[in-house]
Amino acid sequence: MKTKLLIFLAMGMLAITSCTKYPPATSRLTEDLVIYTKYDVSVNFRDYKTFAIVPKITYINGNDSSYLTDANAMALLNRIAADMTDRGFAKVDSNAHPDLGINVTAIKTTTSTVYYPGWYWGYPAYYSPDWWGYPGYDYYYPYYPTYITSYSSGTVIIDLVDFKVKKDNKIMVRWNAYIRALLTGNHTQSEILQSVDQAFTQTPTLKTTPLAN
Repeated sequence: MKTKLLIFLAMGMLAITSCTKYPPATSRLTEDLVIYTKYDVSVNFRDYKTFAIVPKITYINGNDSSYLTDANAMALLNRIAADMTDRGFAKVDSNAHPDLGINVTAIKTTTSTVYYPGWYWGYPAYYSPDWWGYPGYDYYYPYYPTYITSYSSGTVIIDLVDFKVKKDNKIMVRWNAYIRALLTGNHTQSEILQSVDQAFTQTPTLKTTPLAN
């Protein structure tokens, strides 16, 4: 298990050279983009060739959930898919039996005070194994995932799930990423896409040999 943490300071450097006053430290703390990634070190990603990604971002607001489909949300999904393709994986439809699936969740607010791994999986708008064509299955971490004690508004969670190797009706999460405060409306689309790129950069083993044409 490996955990890596990166805090973007680019906006802070920009403030030094800009005439625009940067928000005070108390506001900046909640706006800085912090990226956590963790993966199952027992898995060899080169054994996987194809992936599919959900068409919308699950959006959690308190006890409710819905979907995000605005320009930033779709750009984020497209960038995740592009990063996977750049690492050798072939994108396929969700009904084409992909080796890997990608679920993406955004948190506005939560009413929970205690968080546990996969706490957001039970929301109605989250893409369950049923949606992927595996009724009766549950998601499962074969490693101890990134543990977050609090979630700021706009936090994005990416789960990479394994449809190729299943055991005891469990679909395993092989990699996950948490990007704090990504979809708050305070960041440009360029910053959003750079954050997604960085999440993948933090896991250099997440790559495969492309399928032969």
